[in-house]
Amino acid sequence: MPSSMPTDDEPALVARAQAGDHSAFDVLAERHRPRLVGLLHRITQSQELAQDATQDALTRAWLNIGRFEGRAQFSTWLTRIGINQAYDRIGHDPAETLDPDDQVGRPIAGWGDQPDAVFESREFLTAIEQALSRLPLQYRTAIVLRDVEGLSTTEAADTLGIGEPALKSRLHRGRMALRADLDQWFKDGYVV
Repeated sequence: MPSSMPTDDEPALVARAQAGDHSAFDVLAERHRPRLVGLLHRITQSQELAQDATQDALTRAWLNIGRFEGRAQFSTWLTRIGINQAYDRIGHDPAETLDPDDQVGRPIAGWGDQPDAVFESREFLTAIEQALSRLPLQYRTAIVLRDVEGLSTTEAADTLGIGEPALKSRLHRGRMALRADLDQWFKDGYVV
C-alpha cells in the first residue's frame, strides 16, 4: 500500500478504490471483514454460510464500488450487500411477510425480581442465542443490527432498505418474541 494513503481515512480509501486502486479496497475489506462475518453468522446461524456470504459480499462490493454514491457510510452499504448474500444462502424470500399479530397482546412475565447474576450467566447468554436463532429472519436481522451491532435506528433501517417505522416494528415484535421465549427459561427453574 502506498504510504500516501492514510488507512484511517475511509472516504479517501473509498475514492481510491473507486479509481481502481485494489490495495485501497483491500484495506477496506480487511477493516470490515471481521464485523461482517460476525453479523452474518448471527443471521445465518452458520459460520460457513457467513464466511461464504462475506466473501461474495466483498467481491460484489469491489465489482460495484463505482456505484457507491456515498449517501450512506461504506460500512452500511457493505453490510446491506452482505445481508442480501446471507439471505440468498438461506433461501430467504425478500417479499416474505410477517404476521402482524405475531406476539401482540400475549402476556409476558416480569423479570424485575431476577438477580443481575442471572442476566450475566453463561447459561442465560446461551439461552438468548438460542432464542435469537428461533426468531423469524427479518426480526432476527433487525435485532442483530440494532441491539447486537449497535447501529442507530436510522443506520439499521438504511442497511435493510426499509423505513424507520418498519424497523421499529420489527424490533418491537422481535424483542417481544425473544422475551416470550425467554420467559419459559425463567419458568423452567434455570434461575440461580
